[in-house]
Amino acid sequence: MPFITLQHQARARARTAAQAAAAASTAVAVAAQTTVLQSPDRTVIEAALQADLQLLSERANVQEKIALKRQLLPKYLPHIQDYRESGAQYPNPLLVYCLIWLLDVEDIEQALELAALAIAQQQQLPARFNRDLPTFVAETLHDWAERQYMANRSASPYYEQVLENVEQGIWPVTQIIVLGKLYKLAGLICDQQEDFARAVHWYEKATAANDKAGVKTRLESARKKL
Repeated sequence: MPFITLQHQARARARTAAQAAAAASTAVAVAAQTTVLQSPDRTVIEAALQADLQLLSERANVQEKIALKRQLLPKYLPHIQDYRESGAQYPNPLLVYCLIWLLDVEDIEQALELAALAIAQQQQLPARFNRDLPTFVAETLHDWAERQYMANRSASPYYEQVLENVEQGIWPVTQIIVLGKLYKLAGLICDQQEDFARAVHWYEKATAANDKAGVKTRLESARKKL
């Protein structure tokens, strides 16, 4: 067979392979953008989730990841609602990922609702997080509330709910660094509101939780302002 003919055949095969790969990539992308995943079958849902996690892993830009997560949530949240209403309890990666995505897109109200369910059921974070779910949720919500504080925006009533859950042991956070951060921010917020009695309360808790929380000067200042 002439060499030129072999070249043409090789190029044709390469074009066909490239077209097939592009079609597959497009199909996956379209699947990821589907408004609602219709199948109630857990195997189908888990396969779709893995495909979408792969899509997320291919995006290096944080804002692109957040935009895709915002797009994916309506696809999966109806299944989480069905799970909640069924009263079922089993290891549910979809529930955990939806919670993580809600935190990432800063849908705090829905995130708190799913956190209550996931933590009550003792769901586990993916292994790469290397920490427990209550600590992760509490610290992530602290970081969100801190951004609100820095921008002079209110984190209420959500941050109060976080503190209440931690205080009552509903969210068992045992890491002293995280506890110190939670209580310190509560003190800073009260300080900003000139509620110095409550600021003292939270600064004292921050110091009790972690002596290196960095609130001693603020604590003395708040005490003097009382």
